[in-house]
This record gives sequence, C-alpha cells and structure tokens, in this order.
Amino acid sequence: MHDDVEPVMAEATRWFVTLHEDPTDAQARPAFEAWRDADPRHAAAYARLQQLWGASGHLPSLARPAATVGRRAVLQGAVSAGAAVVLVAGAGRLFLGAHPFADQRTSAGERSTVILADGSRIELSTATALATDFSEGRRRIRLLEGEAWFQVAPDPNRPFVVEAAGGSTTALGTAFSVALNGEGAEVSVTEHAVRVNARGGKARVSEGESLSYGASGPGRVQVADPSVLAWREGRLDFVNRPLGMVAATLDRWTGGRTVILDKVAADLPVTLTLGVEDAAQGLDRLAEVTPMRVTRLMPGLTVVRFI
Repeated sequence: MHDDVEPVMAEATRWFVTLHEDPTDAQARPAFEAWRDADPRHAAAYARLQQLWGASGHLPSLARPAATVGRRAVLQGAVSAGAAVVLVAGAGRLFLGAHPFADQRTSAGERSTVILADGSRIELSTATALATDFSEGRRRIRLLEGEAWFQVAPDPNRPFVVEAAGGSTTALGTAFSVALNGEGAEVSVTEHAVRVNARGGKARVSEGESLSYGASGPGRVQVADPSVLAWREGRLDFVNRPLGMVAATLDRWTGGRTVILDKVAADLPVTLTLGVEDAAQGLDRLAEVTPMRVTRLMPGLTVVRFI
C-alpha cells in the first residue's frame, strides 16, 4: 500500500466530519475545496467515503464528479479510494461475523455460559468466538475472537490448554481469563495458577496476577486489574485507561465502530463505569467531562476528535 494512503484518508475523514456537522459553514467550504483540488487522490478519497458510508443524502455533493476528474486522475486516486475500505475493514469491523470454525460464540452485547463435557465452565464475553478440541489425551480451546473466563475441572491425564494469538495458557488447577488484545492476548488468573507459553518464552501466572503477551513473547507478570473482569458482573469499569482502548471495548459491546482522529485523544486517560447494557452511551458520558466531540455519521459508525 502507498505510504501516504492513511494520511489522505484521515484528512478526508476530518473534512467529512466538519462538513457533516455544518454543511453551510462559509469558511470550511472554500478550505475543503482547496484541499480537494490540490490532489486527485483527495477528491477520490472523499468521494469514496460518501459512497461507502451513505453520506450523500446528508451532505452536499462536494466531491468532484468522476467525469471532471479524468481517467488519469481516477487511476492516480485509486489507491486512496480503496483505502476507505481499509479504514473500515482494516481498523475494525462494524460487526462480528460468525466465525466459521467456532463451536461457541456470542454476538455484540451478549454474554453466555457454557458447561463442557468434562464439567469445566466457560463464560464468554461479548463478541467472542471459540472452538473446542477434546480427545483422550488433551483438552484444547482455541479463542478465535473476544475474551472468556475459564473455570477448569481437574483431570490430571488431560491438560486444559487455551490457545490464542500464537500463544497458549495451560491450567494448573485453576480459574482464569484470556482476552485477545490487538496482536496479542492478556491472561488474568482468579484462582491458583497457569503456565503461559508464547513465542518461545514461558511464565507462571498466579492468582491475582496478570500477563500480556505478543510478538515479543510474554511480558512482565503484574498485579491483575480486577476491573478487567467486571463484565462478568454486568459492568464495564475503566480507570485511567486510554480512550482508544475504552472505545474499542465499547465497540465490542455495541457492535459499532469508533474512529478516533487524533492521537492525543486516543491516548487520553479516562475513567468510566457503566452497565454493559449502557455501552452505547459510554462515549457520550465521556464527552460530558472530556474535551472531545462525538459525531455519529450513521448507525454503527462514530467519529471522535479532540477539541
């Protein structure tokens, strides 16, 4: 992909939000038109945003018609136009589709409890999918999406292993959770201990502790944050967590997609407590006490920017 695709699409999205909020802004329109005309990729990116997100019914038609852009300009802008798909599909999906290999799954806003044949208990958080593989010599769970808490029935002849994000967590007579997190996973232990193997590294995590792992292997074992499992009690608790992480979690509960345009806003630490059934109001509550603006461009798509 071309190196400047994301900056072009980010700027197109900023203009999209600005003009959506006030399409008659006399100062914004000339500035937008100057930006649009400065590069054919700008016009193509903005036009693609209108097409993908159904904005043409709410915004004036400010993108130049294809006929005036010209064949060469269209070809030059093809990369940026295609980046709109990346912005939606690459940065996050608008909803969780049913994973073809999942034996158990939950949709957005849903939780579920499963009792396995061996008596082990699994609590699935929202937008979660997992597959089970039990045989005479092993009990294996593959976490494909989301997060889950496991209470493992003892069976010394069959280890209980949860695989996720290229690593594995083996129960040592225990209860624990595994949550997919970007390119890695986070393990939190609520009873006894587990053994984590990831990228050639190993670590033991005991009750009250947590550990994250990713491409570089297991991280440092630390005291677990009890708010991580608040969803089991029907709550979402965030204490001084980055807004980007909070928004991503809320998206999992609502099935929507939030785009944060400013890195300053994405890194801003926020505190929020609410019931899982109120996840859709989470960003609005934060906007009341945080210098940010929340704009809903269409059902399921929200843009946040720092003000």
